[in-house]
Amino acid sequence: MKKIWILSISFLFLQACVPAKKLVYLQDDGSTPEKLAHTEYRFKPNDLIYVRIKTREPKMNELFGGKDNINLTSGSNLYFQTNQVNREGFIELPLIGKIQVSGKTAGEIKTQIENILLAGFFKNKQDFYVVVKPAGINVTVLGEVNNPGSVNLLKENPNVLEAIAQSGEIKLTGDRTEVMIIRQKPDGTREIDYLDLTRREVMNSPYFYLENNDIVYVKPLPQKSLGTGTTLVNTISTLMGLTSFLISIYLLTAK
Repeated sequence: MKKIWILSISFLFLQACVPAKKLVYLQDDGSTPEKLAHTEYRFKPNDLIYVRIKTREPKMNELFGGKDNINLTSGSNLYFQTNQVNREGFIELPLIGKIQVSGKTAGEIKTQIENILLAGFFKNKQDFYVVVKPAGINVTVLGEVNNPGSVNLLKENPNVLEAIAQSGEIKLTGDRTEVMIIRQKPDGTREIDYLDLTRREVMNSPYFYLENNDIVYVKPLPQKSLGTGTTLVNTISTLMGLTSFLISIYLLTAK
């Protein structure tokens, strides 16, 4: 009987501890990360695009909505100083009107705008210049992270680790071995995949690199549901109390 009690307590202790292997990212698993082939981002509905048209004439700049010193890291600036692709794949620019951008790269859209300007506003290309680029990739990070919510990644090919870093890192109670990625496809359907961030081979997954409106969910480890604490000291303290309680029950029932 005594052995059963000892084994039960030992089992609880082992279950309460989080192994170090579940906390370390990108451990060497013998795999070789493949080189990411650079592909220009093609815009989709709901994407944010930064478009700037600059001319030699200050009055024309105002009409085209040209502004200097734009801070794209501000949430309000993202919506008031950028253009959002609507459901039909269009954006609307001052004087120019609606143009179709869905499925096109920033370079293709720039050329499209330049051609419109040359056809209706300017004689020479030297009289203006156009800047077009993505205004960041918006993703939502939920679950066992320190700062859950939406983050804007100012890169064309951001990865899940960068999104997690902006969310304040995964808590000790977060499961790094099965991070869920929810991705909405252009036809409105959703795909779900799971990433083991403790293995280096995860960098070869297409879901390791995020797309606009992805949802990243970090589920809790079983240790959290046990309520044993997030550090070894917390766990030992909790289990010592539980052990004392179990021993008291054993002594009372053993008489």
